[in-house]
Order: sequence, then structure tokens, then C-alpha cells
Amino acid sequence: METQRISLLQAVVAIALIAVFAAVLVVLGFLRGDEHWDRLVYLLGGLEAIVFAGVGALFGSTIQRADAAAARKDAAAAKEEAKAERQRADVLREKSADGEKLAAAVRMAVAGSEQPGARRGARPEEVQPTQLEALAAYAQRLFPDA
Repeated sequence: METQRISLLQAVVAIALIAVFAAVLVVLGFLRGDEHWDRLVYLLGGLEAIVFAGVGALFGSTIQRADAAAARKDAAAAKEEAKAERQRADVLREKSADGEKLAAAVRMAVAGSEQPGARRGARPEEVQPTQLEALAAYAQRLFPDA
């Protein structure tokens, strides 16, 4: 995963927020005997929420940028893979259609080879050689790789 560094401004703001929060904690430590301690702690809760949200947003956005970049790379790879699979499916669909055409041609050749008095479902030896050669040529044209 690609790591990205935070900018100088982000680092300064994060350090300043942490420093202010630490300073407020030190001040509250000295004021713990104060009669308004409960109010000061209440204000600390608000400051704490602001500091943690700010620091979390600064560091979190940096981490999210790296994650988003990785997700974009994964998405691009997935798109390429889907495109390749789509092309493969198209080729297989064409080959399937060619196979159906060849099967229909075989059926027609077998049906056309039946002579009066010949039995139905004749074996290939009984089909005229010219028909077999025509079917072989047709099969070779449809399936050149086979």
C-alpha cells in the first residue's frame, strides 16, 4: 500500500491542537481545588471533542487517501479483468452458435443421405463421402483451432 505523508500545515495544526489540549490539562491539574472544578471539566469535554475530531480528521484523511488510491487501483484491475472475461464470453458464445450450426448441418446431411429403403439413423460409413467431406470442411471453417 502506498503511504502518503501529511503536509507541514497538517502536522503543525495537529501538534498545536495536542499542545493546547495538554496545556489545558496541566492548568486543570493546578485548578483541581477550585470551587468551579465541575464547570472547568465540563468545558474540557467540549475542548476534548474538538481536539480529537480535528486530529482524527487530519490523520484520518491521510490514511483514507492511501486507502482510496489502493481502492482505485483495485477497481481498475477489476474493470480490466471484467473486460477480458466479457470478451472471452463473447468468443465462447460465438463458438456455441457455430456448434449449433454444425449440428444442424449434420442433421440435414444425415436426413438428406437417407435413400428410399435405407434405414433411419445410418452410420457415418453409409453417408455419401461427398457429404462427409462437405461437413468436415464446414466444421474446419467453424472451428479452425480444433
